[in-house]
Order: sequence, then C-alpha cells, then structure tokens
Amino acid sequence: MKEILAVFRFTFKDNIRKKAFIITTVLVLALIVAACALPSLLNGKGGDGASESDTPITVDKSAVCYLIDPDGRIPGAKEALAAALPSVEFRDGKPAELDGYKQAMLDDKNTSAIEITAGESGLPYIRLYTADFMSGPPSSAISETLRALYVSNTLSQAGVSPEVTQIALSDLPAEQVAVGKMDFSGYVLGVILVVIMFFAVYYYGYGVAMSVASEKTSRVMETLVVSTKPSRILLGKCLAMGALGLCQLGIFGLVGVVCFQLMVPADFTIGGMPLAISSFPLSSGLLVLVYFILGYALYAMINSVCGATVSRAEDLNSAMMPAMLLSAICFYAAYMVVLMPDSGIKRIVTYIPFTSPFIMPFRLLNETVPAADILISVVLLLAGIVLVSFLSIRLYSLSVLHYGSRLKLRDLFRLKA
Repeated sequence: MKEILAVFRFTFKDNIRKKAFIITTVLVLALIVAACALPSLLNGKGGDGASESDTPITVDKSAVCYLIDPDGRIPGAKEALAAALPSVEFRDGKPAELDGYKQAMLDDKNTSAIEITAGESGLPYIRLYTADFMSGPPSSAISETLRALYVSNTLSQAGVSPEVTQIALSDLPAEQVAVGKMDFSGYVLGVILVVIMFFAVYYYGYGVAMSVASEKTSRVMETLVVSTKPSRILLGKCLAMGALGLCQLGIFGLVGVVCFQLMVPADFTIGGMPLAISSFPLSSGLLVLVYFILGYALYAMINSVCGATVSRAEDLNSAMMPAMLLSAICFYAAYMVVLMPDSGIKRIVTYIPFTSPFIMPFRLLNETVPAADILISVVLLLAGIVLVSFLSIRLYSLSVLHYGSRLKLRDLFRLKA
C-alpha cells in the first residue's frame, strides 16, 4: 500500500504542476464564466429572461423602408407597420422607382422596400427587398402584421363586429406538459454530460499513458520497477490521474454552478424552454460520479498498456490508436442509442461495460431507469474492470521494461504466452 501511495503522490504532483494542466484549467474556467455571462449579455438589460416573442422588434433607427402598394390592396399598411416596427421609417413608394430603391439598398443596407401585388389566388402577395439576407426589417414581422391587418379589413368589410374580429385574430394560449422525466434542461445536460464523460475518460486515460511513456523515455521507470512491483506502479498512476481528474472536474462543476446561479437570469429560456439546474438531482449526480470513476478505471487500464509498449513519447499516439478507436466507437454507439425510442436497445447498451459509462448519464437525467438495470450495469462494469485490469497488469508487467521498437498487440500476447 505504501508503494502505491508513493507512486500516487509522485504522479499527482508531477501532473498538477504541468503547464498543460494549468492552461487547460484556466481556459475551461474562462469558457464556463463566458457561457454563463452570455444570456445576460444577449438580453441586454442584465437578463430579464424574456423570450423572443415578448421582445419588441427593433432595427437601426436610420432604417428606411419604402412601401409600394399602388392599388391599396391592404389599407392602413403603412400605419400598421410603423406601429409594429417603430425604429423603421416607412415611406410611400412608387413602382416606377423600384430600381432606384434597389440601388439605394446597395449603397445603404438600412434601406429596404416592400411591394404588395396581386397573388395567383387573388390574395395580396408581399415581397420584401433588402440588400442581403442579413439586412432590412424582419420578414416574419412584416408578414404577420400585414396578414392580421388584411384579415381584419376583410372581416370588417363583411360586417363582422370588431369583437369577433379580435377573437379571430387572437392566438390561443398553449402549453406542453411532459408526463415523462425528460425535459429540455435534462436533455441538454444529458448530452453535455455524455460529451464530458467521453473527453474526460479520454483525456485522463491519455494522461496515464503519457506518464508511463515519459518515464520510460527518461529511464525513471527502471528506478520505479526496482523499488516496487509493476502492478503497484500501474495502480498508483491510475489512481493519481483519476484523483487529478476528479479535482479538476470538481472545480469546473463548482464554478459552473456558482456562475449559473449568479449570472444566468432565473427565467432564462432557450427557444421558449427554460434551463434549470433542478433537472440535475443529487441522486443522479452521485450515480454519474460512480459511472465516471468506473468508466475511467476501465479505459485507464487499457491506456496504461499502450504507454508501456513504446520506448519514445513520440510513438504514443500510434500506440493508442486501438484504445482511441474503441472509446470513440463506444461513445458514438451510446450517443446514437439515446436518440432511439427502442428501450430494448438502450438496455443492451447499458449492460455493455464499454458503453455504459457514456449512456447512463443521459438516461439517469431523462428516464426513470429501473434499479435492476442500474445494479446489473454496475456489476457488469465492475466485472469488466477486474478482467481488463488483470489482463492489463499482466501485459504492463511484461512490456514496461521493453525498449527498442514499439510492441504490437500480437507481440504482447506472445510475451504473455
């Protein structure tokens, strides 16, 4: 145990002082703060959380729009548009001067024109001219304003009372109520956790392999092997990188929660759907932590063997290719399965040790996962870790002092034999 702790302390201190670790931590923290500050910046007033439909539509105060409606197909169009878009100056336009308006648009993007003509069905046809697709007043606001005005005028001419007209033009309030566990916040957090799980397992597993390869290159490994068994070196390094990963992710999570609570408006929505941390209960968080630890342990053991097969750190990427392909395939398999409605496929992927760490964070946040599925998944994952660890320790012990050309997979099994 003392030997494992000695390797643990050495590896932990060595990696926490590296510039790559410090720079990565600072950059990710800066991105977290910037992401949490973005909603308030977009809302403009410190974050009132208003949805797009509740926010007045405005454009540049110098914007000018020419309204061309020579036949008067929509009476009162100019006044209605001015009320809907108070920042735009609407002027009466003439069909003969449309080419001049187009040239003015090319010279000044704040210039636009609306032409109302007869459509094939006899209804007014609205055409908006702008300098490009990014300039001019919003076409949706113009279309909705003129549609409501045209319907109101038509009903009024038919003798319909203003009260009935107002009812006919009113939007019916609607609300979507999900009876299942999945909501927008849980879905977003679930996808984010799946991606974080993959990069964390890959990044910290790669750290184990890099640590082994670097010490082989510097001949430090020879000193370590003399003083302790290779299996204890392997366990110490895996535990150290895992602890380092938990510390770093813990800092990210703590800063993320604090910034979210302090900087993101309470009623902030994305596309009208709220985003809240309440979708991430403590029980799910603890289970996600368990799956991270177990998933890291599984892949770290595999990556450590990759580091022991090379004599130079430059050869590590090619040596790690099989482990990288395995983790990538399992990640994409889990990511695709979470989007499928078939619960049977999800259950199968949940039971596979190599894919369960990637799929379970999403399922825990968005589904009511049976306790039996969680128990079976954890047991199988533990069994997979024990089996992979036994094989990895054996291969690591045989290859850690090998120097020269990089050992290939078939060579490792020959050494085992």
